[in-house]
Amino acid sequence: MKYYIEVAVNDGTSTTERGGLLERFARKFLECLHLSVKEQVRLTASEVDLLAEDTQTSEKHFVECKAYRSNISSEVLQKLLGNVVFKNYSSGWLISTFDLSKDAKGFEVEWNQRPVEERRKLRIFTPENLIPRLISASTIFDPSKLSIDHDKFKVGNEATLSITSRGQFWVIPLIDKNTLIPNSSLLFDASNGHTISSKDIFDWFSTTDSTACMPCVSQEKPSEISATSKLKLELESIVRVPVADHWADYRPARPEDYVGRETIQAEVFNFFDKVRTGTTNTRQIAIKAPSGWGKSSSVLKIAAKASNQRNKNKYFVFTADSRAATTKRFPELAVISAVKEALKSGFLSSEEETTFGSTANLFTTQQMEDIAQQLRSESKLICVFFDQFEELLYKADLVEIFDEVRRLCSALEEAQINIVIGFSWKTDGVIPTEHNAYHMWHSLADRRFEIELPPFTEREVSLAINRFGTELGQPVIPQLRRLLHDHCQGFPWLLKKLCVHILQAAKGGVEQIDTLNRSINISTLFKRDLEGLNSQEIGCIRQIAAQSPAEFFKIAQNFGDNVISRLVDRRLVIRSGTKLTLYWDIFRDYILTDKIPYIPVTYIPQIDFSRYVRALKSLLSTGKISYKDLGSKMNLSDGATDNIVRDMVNIGHVEANRKEAKIMPSFTSESEAIALIIEFWRSHEVFRRLQASRTETLAFTEEEFLEIFRETNRRSGLGSSTLRTYGNRVLRWLSGVGMISPKGQSYVINTDEIGFLSSLEDIIIPRGSKGSLFVGSAPPKKICEAITDIITKSFTKEDLVTKYNVNTYSCLQQLKIFDKHLTPIMPVPTNDIPKFLAGIASNTSSLLKAKDILRNNPEIKGLELGHELGLGLETEWTHHTKKRNGNAIKVWARWTHQILRVDD
Repeated sequence: MKYYIEVAVNDGTSTTERGGLLERFARKFLECLHLSVKEQVRLTASEVDLLAEDTQTSEKHFVECKAYRSNISSEVLQKLLGNVVFKNYSSGWLISTFDLSKDAKGFEVEWNQRPVEERRKLRIFTPENLIPRLISASTIFDPSKLSIDHDKFKVGNEATLSITSRGQFWVIPLIDKNTLIPNSSLLFDASNGHTISSKDIFDWFSTTDSTACMPCVSQEKPSEISATSKLKLELESIVRVPVADHWADYRPARPEDYVGRETIQAEVFNFFDKVRTGTTNTRQIAIKAPSGWGKSSSVLKIAAKASNQRNKNKYFVFTADSRAATTKRFPELAVISAVKEALKSGFLSSEEETTFGSTANLFTTQQMEDIAQQLRSESKLICVFFDQFEELLYKADLVEIFDEVRRLCSALEEAQINIVIGFSWKTDGVIPTEHNAYHMWHSLADRRFEIELPPFTEREVSLAINRFGTELGQPVIPQLRRLLHDHCQGFPWLLKKLCVHILQAAKGGVEQIDTLNRSINISTLFKRDLEGLNSQEIGCIRQIAAQSPAEFFKIAQNFGDNVISRLVDRRLVIRSGTKLTLYWDIFRDYILTDKIPYIPVTYIPQIDFSRYVRALKSLLSTGKISYKDLGSKMNLSDGATDNIVRDMVNIGHVEANRKEAKIMPSFTSESEAIALIIEFWRSHEVFRRLQASRTETLAFTEEEFLEIFRETNRRSGLGSSTLRTYGNRVLRWLSGVGMISPKGQSYVINTDEIGFLSSLEDIIIPRGSKGSLFVGSAPPKKICEAITDIITKSFTKEDLVTKYNVNTYSCLQQLKIFDKHLTPIMPVPTNDIPKFLAGIASNTSSLLKAKDILRNNPEIKGLELGHELGLGLETEWTHHTKKRNGNAIKVWARWTHQILRVDD
C-alpha cells in the first residue's frame, strides 16, 4: 500500500491555523522519537521549523516539516543541511508530507553513502517511512487493518492520512467496478480505525482542499449509485473537440481542409520526438494565438497526423474540449480517458485490467506504472490536448481546475512519463492576477514548450483561396483573389468568413465579378448570421453568449429544446457535452458588445485621386446610375469603369450590382462624400503608421513615407517598383484629401482639419505632357541594338534613322537615355544592355500604369489597355492610337518583367 499525507483545510483558513495543524503533526511524530520541542522557530502555511531536543543526550536538532502537494526538491535538502552546519546543530530533520523529487532522491542516495557520523547530520522522513513509525508508536491506526467489506467495495492501493482541524482521518479511495476509476472514498478515524459515517463530517470534509475530492460514503449505507452516477456525468463531460461537417462549417476545420502551418506542425512533432526519446524533461506544450487564428483546427490536424499510417505506432493524441468541463476532476478524467482510448485502439497493451490512482496520485497503481514503462521502452507518446482551455476562466465554480492542472503537470514532469499535456490558449484575453489561472499559467511557463500561431502568410492565404476555389467549383478570378488577400490581412477567421459569404452569394446566383462590386463589411456579415431569427432565437443566442459556456438544461428551461436545435442546425450554436457555446469567440464578442476586432484597412485604390473625384461629381449630379452611363459620362472603358466602381465600393461611397448594372450612392451630399473619404484614410493602416512614426515632428520625406508603405504591405508579395507606384498613388490621395501637405522637398501631417478637403471643386485635374510620354513605338530588341550601335559606332541621328527608323529615335528621346544629338545623358554600360534598358523603361509612368492594369487583367486587349492608359495618364488618344500604343506598351511591360523577374 502506498501512503500519502495531506493537510486539509477549508477555504479561508488562515496561515497561522494551517501552520498550527502542521506543527501539531510534527510534534506528534517527534514524540514518537522521544524528542521534545524546545522552541518554535518559524510557522507558515506550508512549512514549520522547530528546534527539537533529545532529552537523553541534550543534542539539539533543527526540524523542517513541509506540507506540499508536489515533490520535495534537492534544493530543500541542501538548504536544510546548510542551516545545520551554519548554526552548529547536532542534525537536521526533514519531515515531508510528500515524496522526494527525482533529483532529491539522487541526493539522498549519494548522502546515504557517506560515513555514519556524517549521515547523522541529515535525516529524511517521507510518508513511506513516516507512517510506519507513527503506526509502530501506536499514534495512528494501521490502515492495512481497517475494517473494509471487500465484497462490497473495490479498494485502491493507497491510503492518505488527512490532517484536519477536526482530527486525523484515513481516506481510502474506492474504485468504480465498471470504469476502474476512483469515484468515492471511505473515511476512518486515524487514531482508532473506526469507520466514519456521519453526514455532518462528510459534508464538512467535502469543503476542505483534500486531494480526495470524491464524495465520502458510509460502509453501513453506501451511496454507490449516487457516486457512480456522478462519475458517469463527469466522464460525459470529456468530449472531443468538435470538427466541421463540411468546408463552409464554422467549427474547427476538418484535417483535409487545413492549409499551411507546416512549420508549426513540424515543431510540434519535433517536440513529441524529444519526449519519446527522452531528450527533454518538458511535458507540456501550448499553442497560443488570438481568437479565430486556427488553434482548434491546428489541434485537430495534429491529432489526425498522429493517427496516420506512418505515425500511428508512435503518437496518440487525445483532444478534449475544455468548454464541456463540469467539475475539477476534468483534467484527471481527460488523461484517464486518453489512456483508456489508447488501450482500446491497441496503441497500448495490458494483460490486466488497468485501474487508476486517486486524483492527486493518478499514476500510482502498478498497472499505470507498467503503462509508463511500456511507453518508455517502445518510444511511444500520449498527448492530451485541452482545447479552448481559457474558457474555464469564465466559470467561478471551476476555479479549482487550475490547481488540479498544476498538480497534474508537476506529477507528470516529476515522473517523466511519456505523456504530454497540451493546451490551446487564447492570447487576446486578460487574466486577473488574483485568479488561480494566472498563477497556474505563469508558474508553469518555464516548463512548457510554447508555439505561437502567426497570421497566415501570403502563401497560406493563396492555399486557402485555392481550397475555396475547389468548394466554389471554379478557379477564383485574379481580381477577387487580390481582394481577398487585401481584406483578410492574414487573419484565418476573416478569410474563412469572407469566403463563406462569397460561396453563399454564388449559390444565390451572384457571379465572382459581381462580388467585387459589393461592400464586404465584416459587421454586415455578422448581422446576416442573425437574419431570419425570431426574437426567441436571438434571446437564446444572447444568453448563451453571456453565460458561455452555458449549461444546456438552463438554456433549455428558458427557451426550449426546439429553439436550441434550430440554432445548432444553423451552426450558430455548438453543443459540447452538457455545455453550449456560440460558433466563434469573435461572434460571441460581437453579440455581447456589438463590436468586432480591429481590422486594419489596407485597401489601395486602383485609380488616381483626381479621376476618383470626377466620378464622385458625376454621382452627385445623377444619383443612382448605371455602369454604362457612368462609363459614357467619364469616357471610360468597361474595365476602367469596373476599377473605379470597385474603389468606390471599398471606400464606402456606393453599393453596386454588376449583374443588374446598377450603382447606388451611399451619400446624398458633397459633405457626406468628403467625410467618407476622410474616414477611410483616417482608419487606413498606412496613415495610422505614418502618424505613429511621427513622435517628434510631423514632417516626413517621400522616401520615409514609401518605407512605411512597404512595411505595411510587406506580406503582399508585390515587387519593389509596384510598391513604389502604389505608395506614390496613396501619397497623392492623402495630399488631395488634405491630410498631408507639401512643405518644400518634404511633407507634413495636417493636425488641423481646416486644411482638409472641403469641396470637390477645389480639385484641379492636371493634363499630362504628350511629348515626353514613353509609348514603346519601337520594339525592345531594336532599341537594344540601336543603343549598341550608338556607343560602339558613334551613330549620328541620321545614321540611326537610316538603319532603324524615326520611332526608334523617338523611343530613345522619351526614355531620356540620349539627348537629341545622341550624346548620353546618363552612363550607358557596354554590357548587359537589355537589363539596363529594362530598368529605365520599367520606371516610366506608362509602364508603371500598365503593370497595374495587367496585374488585375492580364488578358486585356491592346485597345482597352490603350484606353485605360490614356485615362490613367490624363492624355487623349484616338481610337487607332489607343490600339497601337496599348499593344506596344503590353509588349514592353512583358519584356521588362521577363528581364527583371529575379529582381522583382
